[in-house]
Amino acid sequence: MSLSVDQARRVGGVVGILFVVIGVVSLFLPGTPPKADEVAKIGTFFTDKRGSILAANYLVYVAFVFFLMFVGALRAQFGAADRTGIRPGSAALAGGVAAASLVIAGTAVLNGAVFQVAAAGDANLNHALYDISNDLFIASGFGFAAFFAGSAVAVAITGALPRVLAPAGLVVALLNVVSGVGFFAKSGFFAIGGAYGIIVPLATLLWILAASLAMLRPVPAARSAAP
Repeated sequence: MSLSVDQARRVGGVVGILFVVIGVVSLFLPGTPPKADEVAKIGTFFTDKRGSILAANYLVYVAFVFFLMFVGALRAQFGAADRTGIRPGSAALAGGVAAASLVIAGTAVLNGAVFQVAAAGDANLNHALYDISNDLFIASGFGFAAFFAGSAVAVAITGALPRVLAPAGLVVALLNVVSGVGFFAKSGFFAIGGAYGIIVPLATLLWILAASLAMLRPVPAARSAAP
């Protein structure tokens, strides 16, 4: 069975919405994580929230299956609407795959840390694994930045999605780049466990939700027939 471009676009919209819904649940399920300077709370967090963290980690894996399907469908939509031969969706595809890989890696490290604390209870190891997992999550922001910047350019060139998503994508790309401050911030707004670590994922999910809803809308005949 083969899918038409229109059917693939609609499937992309559905899986994008599923990614957003599952992503929101996985983001908030474990509760508030320890901040970068709250070292003593890391082990307690792993112990007290063990079940919630493991469940959230599983949901992350499921969510990013849908995310990669969404990215593929979005790339196909950009390709179908492109009349320039530039293939503007390629950067979005590469950035999405890189971001997903880093998030999955960070989640795996966090999962291992939660199991380790029950077995050994080594505070130094807990701290190291917690920092490594969060560093991988922060690094994923650069992949997301490429995804959103690439998507913004593709929207501007092809008009495959509402034009407002082009500047919005650039804003979300910038937010993801700025999240790299978390690599060296020891405390405060940008540090691990700070408020910025919630703002950026929510902005990311909001753009993907808007794009997914747009992908579910019928394409106007005039646009689809445009040279």
